[in-house]
Amino acid sequence: MTDFVVAPSDMKITVLNNCLETYQFGSRVAKHYFCKKCGIYPFHQTARRIDHYRINIGCIDGVDSLALPFDIYDGASV
Repeated sequence: MTDFVVAPSDMKITVLNNCLETYQFGSRVAKHYFCKKCGIYPFHQTARRIDHYRINIGCIDGVDSLALPFDIYDGASV
C-alpha cells in the first residue's frame, strides 16, 4: 500500500465484470475494496481522510512495484 493518500480526482478505477466488493469493519468509516473473483485488495478509503485512498502499488498499471524501495511492517511484533 502507498504510505501516502491519493485524491479520487487523481485515480481512475476500472472494474470488470462487477468484481469489486467493499468490506468495512470496526467503526465502519474506512472502506476496503477487494476483487470478488481473485481476492486482491487494490485500495481502501482511509478513516483519517475519508475522501482519500491508499493504493496497492502492485495494482497500478505501468509501475514495477518490485523495483521500488519498501519497508516491511511486522504487525505481530508491534
